[in-house]
Amino acid sequence: MSRYYYGIALVLIAACIWGIGGVCGQYLFNEHGVTSWWLISVRMLLGGIIFLGYDLLVNRTDIFAIFKEYTKELLCFAFLGLLNAQLFFYWTIELCNAATATVLQYTAPIMIMAWTVYKSRRTPDGRELLGIVGALTGIFLIATHGKLDSLVISPAALTTGMISAIGYALYSILPVNILKKFKTLTVVGWGHILPGVFLCCLTSPWHIPGQWDMNAIYAFVILLLGATVLTFAFYLSGLRIIGPVKASLLSCAEPLSSIFFVVTFLDTKLVLLDYVGMFFIISTVLILSLPKK
Repeated sequence: MSRYYYGIALVLIAACIWGIGGVCGQYLFNEHGVTSWWLISVRMLLGGIIFLGYDLLVNRTDIFAIFKEYTKELLCFAFLGLLNAQLFFYWTIELCNAATATVLQYTAPIMIMAWTVYKSRRTPDGRELLGIVGALTGIFLIATHGKLDSLVISPAALTTGMISAIGYALYSILPVNILKKFKTLTVVGWGHILPGVFLCCLTSPWHIPGQWDMNAIYAFVILLLGATVLTFAFYLSGLRIIGPVKASLLSCAEPLSSIFFVVTFLDTKLVLLDYVGMFFIISTVLILSLPKK
């Protein structure tokens, strides 16, 4: 039982730090003038170097062997999945706030479920229909506050938020075959470093935007080492102990963590209908994560 609770703690810590990562991004955007494109290009490049460096030096993995068989699949995972998920997630934070961006991205499990239903050529069951309706209701309330003739968040923020959810869904689906043969660190490492190099060619990372002080550096370190490297290690370690069902349920702590920290420490204003919409999305993800029996 002590090992079981240890696994629960690891997954909860990972989910909470993921939520804090989004809040750190919002802090850098709002208080220090950092741009999402620059931040993600540097984060993905450095994160990829850390992942692949550890895999090469500690695990003694042939990190280039993956290109002999899965170049096309790896590129799709890196650019369609991981890049879209991370870049558009932080771009959404820059356009609105971390809590809204996190909850919008959390519609990805509903998208995966809808795609699975479509691919299997079957009608969704009651729970799946409830998930679709709940997610759409939540998005509607967050975007409009119940008013059919207006949006309370910008169309750009709503668009980038939904693109980040599509990216999240794709990077959950695309690497399935690759992960059967290659280590997770190898796949995730290349998934970070390839888009990171591409973005750095566009953003010139040596031209550092914004105004930096020690608080900004602390936020960036938390975002890079905490919300990228440590969360990955904690989540996978906890996943091995408690299994994917319980881990996916506990990962709902991420949007809750983001909501708490963004309201408490960044003084972001959310109204009642924001909370109701977030409740609809998080609760439907919880329902879909539960085993049918």
